[in-house]
Amino acid sequence: MKKIAIACVLISCLSTMGVCAAAAAEAQRVSSAELIEKAKEFDGKQVIYRGELVTAILDRGEYSWANVNDGNNAIGVWCLSSALKPVKFIGDYKYKGDVIEVRGVFHRACSLHGGELDIHAESVEVKASGYRVKQWFSVRKLILALALLLLTSYVITRFINRM
Repeated sequence: MKKIAIACVLISCLSTMGVCAAAAAEAQRVSSAELIEKAKEFDGKQVIYRGELVTAILDRGEYSWANVNDGNNAIGVWCLSSALKPVKFIGDYKYKGDVIEVRGVFHRACSLHGGELDIHAESVEVKASGYRVKQWFSVRKLILALALLLLTSYVITRFINRM
């Protein structure tokens, strides 16, 4: 009886470990550097990629393209357009974009998209909201620019007058 109980506990533990291992193998959190440097290893595998949504969302009807930058590189993400509805800010010079987490299949040379490296997203989740970036006007830079403009004008007119 004792052996049966131990066997049941062991089987239970092993099956739980198998489920955990399968879930871990299902999707791996990766950086853009890892995806680029180890593209062959990740090709066709489930990945989790997180970064700032930058440039623009390119709407293609039911699906859209989005560029996600993790601070080192931007990776193209192909996803359902509806998955990007919660996005409020897209990063550019005026805005810090929403940070999104993409879970999907990585392709090092996607046959559907002209051989481009991309992720086909199965889910997209906004992890942090973006915001408007304050632009500071520099009086010093304006004065310097005006001084250089005047100096250049002076040099050009002196050069033309000597001719």
